[in-house]
Amino acid sequence: MAKKKEPTSSNQQLLFDDVLYAPRFLESHVGSQILHDPKTAIVELIANAWDAGATTVKITWPNGEGIRRFAIDDNGIGMTDDEFKRRWRTLNYNRVEEQGTKVSFPPALRGEHPERIAFGRNGIGRWSGFCFGEKYTVDTRKGGRRNRYEVARGIDKPFEIEQKTKDKAARIHGTRIACSICRRLSLGPDDVRGEIGMRFLTDPNFQVSVNDEPVSFEDIDDPNIQKLSLPIDDGNSVELIIIDTQNTDRTTKQHGVAWHIGGRLVGSCSWKGTQADELIDGRRIAAKRFTFIVRANHLADAEAIKKDWSGFDQDNEQYRRAAKVVHDEVRKHLLSVSEEDRIDTLKKAREGNREVLKSIGPLGRERWTTFVTKAQESCPSIRVTDIVKLSEVVANLEQAKSGYALLHKLGEYGPDQLDDLHRLLEDWTLDMAKAVLDTIGQRLKQVEELRVRILDKNTKEVQDLQPLFEKGLWVFGPEFETIEYTSNEGMTRVAQNIFKQHGVTGSRNRPDFVVLPDGTSGLYSYPRYDDAGSEDGTDHLVIIELKKPGVSIGDEHKAQCWKYVKELYRKGFLQDSVTKVTCFVLGSHVDPQEVSARVEKEGMVNIRPMLFTTVLERAKSRLLKLHDRVKNAPFLKDHREELEAFLKPVETESGLFAEVAR
Repeated sequence: MAKKKEPTSSNQQLLFDDVLYAPRFLESHVGSQILHDPKTAIVELIANAWDAGATTVKITWPNGEGIRRFAIDDNGIGMTDDEFKRRWRTLNYNRVEEQGTKVSFPPALRGEHPERIAFGRNGIGRWSGFCFGEKYTVDTRKGGRRNRYEVARGIDKPFEIEQKTKDKAARIHGTRIACSICRRLSLGPDDVRGEIGMRFLTDPNFQVSVNDEPVSFEDIDDPNIQKLSLPIDDGNSVELIIIDTQNTDRTTKQHGVAWHIGGRLVGSCSWKGTQADELIDGRRIAAKRFTFIVRANHLADAEAIKKDWSGFDQDNEQYRRAAKVVHDEVRKHLLSVSEEDRIDTLKKAREGNREVLKSIGPLGRERWTTFVTKAQESCPSIRVTDIVKLSEVVANLEQAKSGYALLHKLGEYGPDQLDDLHRLLEDWTLDMAKAVLDTIGQRLKQVEELRVRILDKNTKEVQDLQPLFEKGLWVFGPEFETIEYTSNEGMTRVAQNIFKQHGVTGSRNRPDFVVLPDGTSGLYSYPRYDDAGSEDGTDHLVIIELKKPGVSIGDEHKAQCWKYVKELYRKGFLQDSVTKVTCFVLGSHVDPQEVSARVEKEGMVNIRPMLFTTVLERAKSRLLKLHDRVKNAPFLKDHREELEAFLKPVETESGLFAEVAR
């Protein structure tokens, strides 16, 4: 088998020369805006002049009359022949690796200007010349030598470079890019001055002119610029110029806050150190759209500026006062312009959580709204999808939180004690009152839902009633606010969960609820304790048995409860003459012959039939009285309008408080 021939250097060159480029390769590589949008192209070329350490940039712009060519001249550091060829011929030129992030000034300008940070990163701005014509010239001078090149769009290649002048003597430094045959442009000279003014007036020492007219703030259209005079509490004032490009630039460079003192830039224009940086950091739309220029000439004599003009003395009192006023106004402006977006996001989040928000009550909705609003203000870079997802988490947390602690304390008072409630309410806050009213509203909704279910003969015991009572055992009285229970489980689980007896098996008898009071309400005794203070059995146990609406409670249903209790006795979970057991058999009807309770174990076991309506009416009556007392408490008289606005949504949604109103 013949050995495969290794490619020689000439073969390798041939392979390279055979590389093919699609007609739109350059558009895909650098982006269509740089090649076709004169607004983007001129900004990129001026940025290149900035990166070259220029202080003056002169632009010749076609005006449809006597001027038909395009050119941009700067007095920057220029390029040597080797530098130009490497930078222009390298497709993915890395400016940071090759030249660093800081700007190098020409020798004649060094030491006169504060440090500059370069715009460029990947060198794509050099292709902006193609926006003005199919070919352009680059005339650059550095170190007393001049080189001139013609760069043209290629047929088989993205571009072709031809050197026109090589290492000629030169007395000046800088670079000129020009198109003698210029395309027809969509922007006139006045338009381009406005676009430049919105981005390159942050440093007074960097001057740009168009057709010999210097660019100034007056070139910016009124909708894009706003001037404010901000008083400071030391008797001075600063002028804040707010520039809004209305569009998002490619980078945040030349956006941020720039301080001008006596016509000179202090430090650089950026978001860093503005106290708005945490608000704007990463906010790509606002960070690349707004520029704030501060004219604070009174700080020139305040010894607030560092000697090299790289920044301010952060401990200088006059600067601190001025900075606070400026930064507060910047934050206020940024929040105001993004308010519409935040409101729209809030609407989307509310729509995505509609069902959950209905169930958490007005106070929960108020807390949810506050959280989502604050999250947007504190993290403005957060995406809409993320804020919606975050709002779902908060809504679910609100739904899962019991929030019953305060109401539980109040629930320990009987109806006759509510007359003294106002003395306690005098020490409450409005938020505490809202919490109580919110919980009452949610519980009234539960009562109403239970009432609807028990009137419907199609209601299913397990699927419909048990979940509702599981969330609303408080209807039996304040002693059920904090309880441990098992729901519709076999006696084995009852033994394991309630009595902590693992490894014990039981029958398939399934009470709906087995409730073990914790003793905190005072209505039931505490668990039994021995002389050493250790728990010694159960003092009181409650079993609740639910019957499907339409079923009339009879002796057989009482017997069913007694069967549960006997098994617990047989397993040793209940002690004779020690543990008291109460069984509630709930239903929509009771056999007239079975209305009395069944008593076993010499009065230690009491099995009581009870109507659903009786339980619910007692609970509702207790809640309505409490609601009325809280709502009309004397300490709320100064908050009546706020309280009515708070209660209105839930009253409108359910009508549950109509009885209170009457």
